[in-house]
Amino acid sequence: MADKIRAFIVEDDPMVADILKKFVSTMKNFVVVGHASNGERALEDLQKTHVDLVFLDIFMPEMDGLKLLKELRSREMPVDIIVISAAQETDTVNQVIRAGAFDYIIKPFLFERLKSSLETYQEYREKLLKGKNSVSQDDVDGLFILRRSKKHGCLPKGLNISTLERVEALLEESAHPLSAEETAKALGVSRVTARRYLEYLVDQGRAVVERSYGEVGRPVNTYISIK
Repeated sequence: MADKIRAFIVEDDPMVADILKKFVSTMKNFVVVGHASNGERALEDLQKTHVDLVFLDIFMPEMDGLKLLKELRSREMPVDIIVISAAQETDTVNQVIRAGAFDYIIKPFLFERLKSSLETYQEYREKLLKGKNSVSQDDVDGLFILRRSKKHGCLPKGLNISTLERVEALLEESAHPLSAEETAKALGVSRVTARRYLEYLVDQGRAVVERSYGEVGRPVNTYISIK
């Protein structure tokens, strides 16, 4: 057990907590060492129990997950956080990210998505805690590339993570749907390249395509992010 990643579940729904506990327990290098149904109880328990990773819900009584996360950070408690919540508000997600959560999984979640997150976290810890007292720039780059590549999975040949993230960010920030030509101009890539990334985001369920009809000429495909 000493070599295993010690996980703690903060979830007020007993059924969800039980499902999560059973699933995490099937992962070879993880062990669940505790559970709390609200933030206040979790804070007490986490001060007495050695924990590496906390699975954290947002909507809970007495102290919600966002307040607990901020409290853990203010006390500089050395735990990593994976939020698993139905909360989809942009402000909530932004606050979680700013507070340094390792991942954010939206309920109802797919077990494959959770499994991917745990595998990424395990690999991340192995790379970070491999006996070095300091890290090089290459080490740091490897850690961040690992997290980004796991998020997007195995990309089709010819696509790269950096450009994909630029395309996705552009769609998310745009107030209106964008065509491949508009995307290409904004990012300095070819229209064909822009269309490949846009179609990939559609295939992955992270964008939708719409037909735009002008006064003259053929209709143009435009793309909008699913936020």
